[in-house]
Amino acid sequence: MLLIDGIRYRLWTPRDEEKQFHPMIKEHFKEIFGSDSLYFDIRQILRTKLGIGSIPDAYVVTLSKPYQWYIVENELAVHQVYQHIVPQVSKFMRGIDNFGSQKEVMDALFNEITRDEVKKAEVEKMVRPKEIHQFLSDLTARPPKIAVIIDEITDEAKEAILTLEKLGVTEVVEFKTYMRENAENVHVHSFEPIFEAGISGGISEKAKKEREPVPEHRQSYEKKLAWVDANVREVVRDLTSRINTFSNVAQRPSGTDYCFYKGKPGSKSVFAVLMLTQKLLKVRIRADPKTLRDSKKWVKDRVFNWFIKQGKEREFEVKDKEQVSYAMDLIKQSYDISGE
Repeated sequence: MLLIDGIRYRLWTPRDEEKQFHPMIKEHFKEIFGSDSLYFDIRQILRTKLGIGSIPDAYVVTLSKPYQWYIVENELAVHQVYQHIVPQVSKFMRGIDNFGSQKEVMDALFNEITRDEVKKAEVEKMVRPKEIHQFLSDLTARPPKIAVIIDEITDEAKEAILTLEKLGVTEVVEFKTYMRENAENVHVHSFEPIFEAGISGGISEKAKKEREPVPEHRQSYEKKLAWVDANVREVVRDLTSRINTFSNVAQRPSGTDYCFYKGKPGSKSVFAVLMLTQKLLKVRIRADPKTLRDSKKWVKDRVFNWFIKQGKEREFEVKDKEQVSYAMDLIKQSYDISGE
């Protein structure tokens, strides 16, 4: 029991994780993760390279230095904690090692930020001079922290935590809720925040521990280009040379990607983005399915919203130099309709 100014509050245990516990965590995420944090309760799946999928309860991004991102799992102690949470977190960690899955998470976060003009302006202000996409690209290139938020740390939960620590989980928050006597809608919460409260959402000493270094090949476009297979480098060099024969082309790296613009750099002028993977090159272009000429059906149906914000950003892959000529046909179509 808690006694606050003579008023009694008794421990209350939520029974419905989705309807009772998750909304409380979302309501108080800034007290848990810091005042400069953003909470994304999006259903973005993490898939391992073998296609095994798992969906976290939320993702959190902090906009104060040192920047950090979290994969969040909310859990009730009344469940079979060990049997559920340990396998679930293991899938998260294997999934985030999959570069394709990591890109999809970044895409989802970017979309959530940019669809809200107020949130977009807030993030732009916090991450300057970087662009939002570059900020997220650099941030998600670093390993996330796994945050487990549980309503009560029971003996079973303690066993699970010991295992989670070996897996690399560094943040476990016990989030207890007390209900006021004779007033069921009045709650008091007790928890140890990951971030200490402060004007800038200052990070606690616990969270100031040294982060894992960013792998060298994720530190810049140039380093990633040196890391990929030789045939991918040849494809990139050939494509870059041919693209530069177009008139009025500007170009620059964006994190570990490389963007080409028709005229002044911007979302309306970008017409090609080179995205490196070790075995092949992914190319993003501006593609209108109503007018696109793609006899070989290379361009995928999925629409992205990272670089080109008019709902026409699509992707295809190039594996060797023999495919470069057809790739250039697609890129030239994108160039022709860009900068409008």
